[in-house]
Amino acid sequence: MKRLRKLLLAELAEPSTRAHKSTTAADEAFAAAEALAGAGPVGSHHLLEALVRSEGSMAARVLADLGIDPDAIAAKIDELDPDTTTDATPEETAARKMEIRLGDGEAQLVFRDERTLELVRRITEVTGGPIRGTGPVAGSFVPLWSSTNDLLLQLLGYLQAEPEDETKGLLKMVRKVMRDRLRRP
Repeated sequence: MKRLRKLLLAELAEPSTRAHKSTTAADEAFAAAEALAGAGPVGSHHLLEALVRSEGSMAARVLADLGIDPDAIAAKIDELDPDTTTDATPEETAARKMEIRLGDGEAQLVFRDERTLELVRRITEVTGGPIRGTGPVAGSFVPLWSSTNDLLLQLLGYLQAEPEDETKGLLKMVRKVMRDRLRRP
């Protein structure tokens, strides 16, 4: 027994030479979690939702046998405040307060996080008016315009999927999740 303990302690003390191994189901679940996270970091809620939606995996089977509904998990994730967990990042907290609205002949990008509001207040005080992308400032607005349009095209892609895309596992799951979330009030 002492010899076994000594071997185990030696193993723990030295870096492992064993290559990282995982199952197909685990790889697919992590890929789904990454897709659900989008450009943000993967959080435990992304992993949970990916696991419950991983068709054919042991995790999905166990959760289904326990009566756990994937849509109920998604609704509960959306209902709870992630800012009170260790999954929150400052960037995602700010992003959750953003909105894009369609008005009378214009689209409005709304920021509600305090950092952005303070910066806009300071610039508005200095300039005495709204921040416009005109003159030499126009070039600085190009990345905002580009990233906004990239985001809108991505969201449109989730909502208007091509019929042949609907048969692909990961893409099908991500589209369903995003459609459901974008359609919620």
